[in-house]
Amino acid sequence: MSEMLIPRQKRLDTLFYLMIAFALLGPTLGIPLTEGFNLTFFRIAYVLLAGGIILRLVTQKNLETSYMYPVRYYAAFFAFWFMYGLLSLSWVMSMGAALKYLFYMAFMLPLTLSFPFFLQSEEKLWKAKRVLFWVFAAIIFYAVFESITLIHLPPSAFFKTTSASVTSVFTNQNDLATCITLGLPFLTTALFMLNLQKKHKWFIYITGVLTIYILIATGSRSNTAFALPLASLMLIIGLPFAVEREKLTKKNIAKAVAAIVAAVILANGLSAIFLSEEARNAAKTKLSSTLGFLQDIKNSAWHVEDGDTGIEKMQTGESAGVRKWLLINGFKFLQQSHYMGIGAGNVEPWMAKYGVKVNKVNLHNWWGEILVNFGVLIFVLYMWLYFWMLWRLWKLASRKHSPSLSPMLRWAAYSTMAALTGYFFGGMAPSSAIHFTPMWITYGLGLAVIALGEAKKAETKQSV
Repeated sequence: MSEMLIPRQKRLDTLFYLMIAFALLGPTLGIPLTEGFNLTFFRIAYVLLAGGIILRLVTQKNLETSYMYPVRYYAAFFAFWFMYGLLSLSWVMSMGAALKYLFYMAFMLPLTLSFPFFLQSEEKLWKAKRVLFWVFAAIIFYAVFESITLIHLPPSAFFKTTSASVTSVFTNQNDLATCITLGLPFLTTALFMLNLQKKHKWFIYITGVLTIYILIATGSRSNTAFALPLASLMLIIGLPFAVEREKLTKKNIAKAVAAIVAAVILANGLSAIFLSEEARNAAKTKLSSTLGFLQDIKNSAWHVEDGDTGIEKMQTGESAGVRKWLLINGFKFLQQSHYMGIGAGNVEPWMAKYGVKVNKVNLHNWWGEILVNFGVLIFVLYMWLYFWMLWRLWKLASRKHSPSLSPMLRWAAYSTMAALTGYFFGGMAPSSAIHFTPMWITYGLGLAVIALGEAKKAETKQSV
């Protein structure tokens, strides 16, 4: 009987790898059914995979999940979060917006939990990492092509235009930049933590150079000036704890610094060669105005005076004031909801009706989105579990706390921790992250690493 079930499990595993690949590609691969809905390959693979799991549960009367015990609180929280969202339907302003948001949650939360569910071994985790790397590389390579030809894909906000903006498979530059800052820590650390062939290291390095080039082309302030430096800081702090001391020689450190400097120089050189003058000027203006942007946030008004609800034009434009007032409005909505949240997905209708000094309806801040939509309780639980994940990944990355871990698992913990740390700022770039699959995939990888790593530590402890 067990031999008959092996092919079935293999088919489910294959569907899982296809699902995560399509998830990262987002709406690029799909069939448009209506003006606002695409039947994406991700959704098709998701439904087929869910059906296969349900069928196996019905036929076997059992679904083994004991290996997910280390991440049980995350599964419980996701279930509670979704139930709270359903409960919020009783007080939402817009039922349509709430149902749409819950629809996204019904896909993203199980997607996240599918990583620890399917990646039951280091071999499977490594295979998933390889799949995601090739998809990430494809996203970057198309972005390079796009930056030269100005041919945008259908999901792009600039589709059928000759805009110099680079979006690849995403809607806008900020989404692409956030995907990049989530992915770069994995590329960087793979070069010195994994035992790879020289040709593979060169390919990863070239992909990294092109990735930096595209990040510059996006002109994303929050990712380039804050998310990436924060992730890099975590990598530097964790380096002596995660890497063998024999590797941390002056020669190797000098090589690493030289490689980083060369990558930045090459990326800037590519920008000068391939980016149009419009694109170079736009990126340069945005990135060079980062300090001015922060100053504008500080100097913009904190209160509405004399009925002045118009958009503030600051030194760096309207963006600083608008983003500030999106949060101010959001906090007012939260207060009016008695800190229970205005309901799933209802930030947009509330902002459209009651928002002042803004010309957007999305908060453009994932942390604020959770807080305003779902209230203080969900926000505190979400953040506590997030920080706890970072702490557990840190302990798994540390050679002192987890000496029995394989180099691959240690690399996975180290890079995931850095990526999710950088996301504290990266999460302030996309208009909304409820359907931003790169973040959910990285979160899911973190859960899978924790489940595998802590199981390995427990196994080693019992054998001693």
